[in-house]
Formats: sequence, structure tokens, C-alpha cells
Amino acid sequence: MKKNSVRESEFIKAIDRFKLLSLATKEGIWEYDFITKKSFYNEGITELFGHGYPEIEDNNTWWRNNIHPQDKNRVINALDDLLAGTENVWWGKYLFRCKNGNYKLILDRLFVVRNEDNTPIRLIGTMQDLSELDTLEQKFDHIRQEHQQIIYKAVFQAEEAERHHISEELHENINQVLGAINLHIANAKKHVNITGLAWLEEAQHLLMESISGIRVLSKRLSPISLNMLGLKLALEELLLALKKENQIHYTLFVDDIDFRKVNIDLQTAFYRIAQHQFTNILKHSNATHVTVRLTVVNKKIKMRISDNGTGVDLKGLQFGKGFSTIQQRSAIFGGSFNLESVEAKPGFTMEVMI
Repeated sequence: MKKNSVRESEFIKAIDRFKLLSLATKEGIWEYDFITKKSFYNEGITELFGHGYPEIEDNNTWWRNNIHPQDKNRVINALDDLLAGTENVWWGKYLFRCKNGNYKLILDRLFVVRNEDNTPIRLIGTMQDLSELDTLEQKFDHIRQEHQQIIYKAVFQAEEAERHHISEELHENINQVLGAINLHIANAKKHVNITGLAWLEEAQHLLMESISGIRVLSKRLSPISLNMLGLKLALEELLLALKKENQIHYTLFVDDIDFRKVNIDLQTAFYRIAQHQFTNILKHSNATHVTVRLTVVNKKIKMRISDNGTGVDLKGLQFGKGFSTIQQRSAIFGGSFNLESVEAKPGFTMEVMI
């Protein structure tokens, strides 16, 4: 009896602490006695949810009946496990129905009081409204995403400006210098012997290859066709180069899209994403054919790039710089990014919708 009285005294003290805590935190507190089948609840329950006597007279049933259907099995199973085990505390978040039919997101802490045989004799719940906090967290997350998009976009625009600057330098300055050197070599060939002529012809050949390579690099850095003719022709130019340089055939499908009405930054983002994916295909897939499809879905442009190369296990796929860059570029415009592939089966698909 002494042990029982001590446990009862501790329990009463705990209840008093819960009452004081509920005043400070605006928590609702309820308690159910498994032996007497009697219930207790404080004013916080009524303030939070609008429920009161007599509906909470059996608050074990009341509590179970008002848990949101999507959370009910999870929470009830957690409670049953708690009562059947040896632990005394469980806490979790779930939606709970108010008297007016609306739901609030709450944090519930369940406390089990047990006798010497470890049999539950009382169950106490403390319920705290998280709806306002959850709304603030969602607003904060939205603001964070907006700021992140602004930062990514600024970096993206700075990168494009730098690419354009380097492209102009390569095309206008360096190519002019190399072109002048080519003229000097052509003139020098008229005034040398056979041996010297052979050397000059070799030098001129290497020089022309360098000029050609710089033109290709300049075009990749800042494609003129993208700004002048639009995304479709710029992609076709990329695919032609892929076929010519790497013997990868292609198919290009484009919906009836008026690219004159599509923001040039958005077109550039799709172009860069395609560039990165083509690089991934060359490095990893052993593909012989690439299909690019541009469609309009719910007023958004979807680009789907598929190849017939080696499939991979997406669960074990490590995101390198290529996929991370693609994901970031799509995120700048609030777009979505998706991959489809199955290990040991041919085919890999990347899909971006912005």
C-alpha cells in the first residue's frame, strides 16, 4: 500500500505540473483511467478544439474518433505499441478535428502510468496546437526557396554574361590574330625552300585546326543560333555536332511552340540543360541514339531527353556536377527534374519541366 500511495502522490504532483504547464503553453490536457474508465480534461481542450462535456466524458473514444483518417492508423498503432510495451512516453504530430469540423496540426505527448506489474492504469495526453507554427514554417520555407532562386538566377546570368564575353574575345580578338598569322604563313611559303615549305604547311594546318576549334568553342559558349533563331534550331545544331563528332544519331520532336514568345533566359536554361545531359550521355551511357522531345504541358515547357544506352540503378546513382547543375538550372525557374532508368535494361531518360 505504501508503494501505491507514493506512486499516487507522484501522479497527483505530475498532474499539477501538467496543469501549470498548460497555462504557460496553452496546451490541452486529457487523462483516462483504465480502471475506473473515468476521464479528465482541462479548459485547454475546449479552447483548442471547441469540444466539451458530455462528448469528452469518454475521452479515450473521443480522442480516437477525432484523429484525421490519414493519421489514425499510425497514431493508434503507436499508442497500442506503447501500452503493450514497457515505455512510458510517446510523442508525435497529427491532424485533429475540431468541433467545427476543421482540423488542426497538433503535437501530442502521451504518458503512461503503470502499476507494479507494468499494467497501464492511466493514460495522459498533452496536446499543443502547431497550426500557426506550421504556417510560419511554410512561409519561411517559401521565402527561403524564393531567395535561393534569386541567388541561382543571379549566378546563372553572371555565368552567361561571362560565357558571352569569353566567346566574343575568342571570336573577335584571338581569331583575328590567328587569321593574321595564317596570312603571314601563306606569304612566307612563297619565299622558302622545299624543306621550309613543308614545315610552314604543317604549321598552317595546325593553325587552321586551332581556328576551327576556337569557333566551335565560341559557339558552345554563346550560341548565336539560340539568340537569333530560337531553342529548336539551337538544339538541332547541338545534335548535329553530336552526330558528326561522336556518331550518335538523334531524333528531335518539338511541339508547335512560338519561341519568340519564350523568355530568352528560359530558352538558354533548356539549352544548357541539354548540353549537360549530352555530356553525361557521352561519358556514361555508350548510347548510339538520342531522342529529344519538347512539349507543352499545362502552360509549361517539358523537355525529355532519352537515350538507348546503359541503364542504371537510380537508388545508387551519385549526383555529380552534371545532374546537380541540371537540377539547379531547373530550380531557378521553379521547374521540376526527374530521372527514369532501370539497371541492366537499356535506356536512360532525363525530364525537366519549367
